[in-house]
Amino acid sequence: MKLILIHYAELALKGKNRREFVRQLAKNIKQLIGTSKIDKEHSRMLLYVEEVTPAMLEHLALIPGISNFAVTFECESNIEAMQETAKKAIEAEFPHPQGKRFSVRSRRSFKRFPMISTEINFEVGGFLKNAFDLTVDINNPEITVHVEVSEHATFIYTNKRKGAGGLPVGSSGHGIVLFSGGIDSPVAAYIMMKRGMRVTLVHLYNSSINRDFTKIENLAKQLSLYQGRVQLIMIDLEEFQRHAIALVPPRYRMIIYKRHMIRNAGIIANEMNAKALVTGDSLGQVASQTLENIHAIYDAADLPLLSPLMGYDKEEIITVARKVGTYDISIEEYCDICSYLIAKHPETKGKRAEVAEFEAELPTTGLDMIKQERIFFAGAKVERK
Repeated sequence: MKLILIHYAELALKGKNRREFVRQLAKNIKQLIGTSKIDKEHSRMLLYVEEVTPAMLEHLALIPGISNFAVTFECESNIEAMQETAKKAIEAEFPHPQGKRFSVRSRRSFKRFPMISTEINFEVGGFLKNAFDLTVDINNPEITVHVEVSEHATFIYTNKRKGAGGLPVGSSGHGIVLFSGGIDSPVAAYIMMKRGMRVTLVHLYNSSINRDFTKIENLAKQLSLYQGRVQLIMIDLEEFQRHAIALVPPRYRMIIYKRHMIRNAGIIANEMNAKALVTGDSLGQVASQTLENIHAIYDAADLPLLSPLMGYDKEEIITVARKVGTYDISIEEYCDICSYLIAKHPETKGKRAEVAEFEAELPTTGLDMIKQERIFFAGAKVERK
């Protein structure tokens, strides 16, 4: 068996609730990585796997709640065992370590160990220096050997990888994401996952222009890699849009569309007892996201409406999309319902009085909610009718 040492930062600050957060993270890792054994220690987890692959490490780096992690060697807590295990750790990661700059960084969670950290650094470092003809360099090492002394064992590793941070999915309630299939909303969904929110995706479409949902399903499948189980609900707004096109001027249709989408997402939220709605809006990015239009659109929500990308620019959003694997899917061609038969230059300063006037003529309630549901488990699609 291989051993991966996992640290969590924010979870360690949760006081009396920490045990529940740690339990949720362990549950998520088991589900997503496919292992049955995780040991929980002080501010760390030990994940046992049959084999470590690059794909597994990339996956771990994006699971919310993990601060950092490393493939680790375990040994008894005595200096001779530490020295030999540190040598083995270097040989596993660096085929030709001779002459490289290095440092040793030790940490003791077991304070009754008879040596302090600087003494461990000196003893292990001196052994490694002679074994590989290394050069000590505390400030700019090519090799960093980490030594963690716990009560029952010592863990030694050389390649610490940064994790996603945040909180484990499922520790901060349930929210509904208005899921367009563009670049932004999948990123918004992932960021809320990082804050511990379990998300359900609601995609609104027009059946007269959208019939192939492969792109939307593939995005949901990709996000299931970080949440585990992702539910996708798709709602047909063809009937409403038909009325809106007949009764609303083109420059105001986008605002009216978005307000109705929020209402529908709110209905789903109430059915599922979710506590918030989530959008991928970014202030000023497009016409619907001016401050005036945000005011006019968000007024349709009965629940808190969260917009985690509001202060991001497009390049920042794309960077996250590439990182979580949604970007290449998001840029595939797909007809966006919000751009259907709107003005070339839509309204950028929507007025609530005008919105109310247009909606007074529209059947915003009483329409049949035609919906389809799909559930994804860590990349595998399961249909539900």
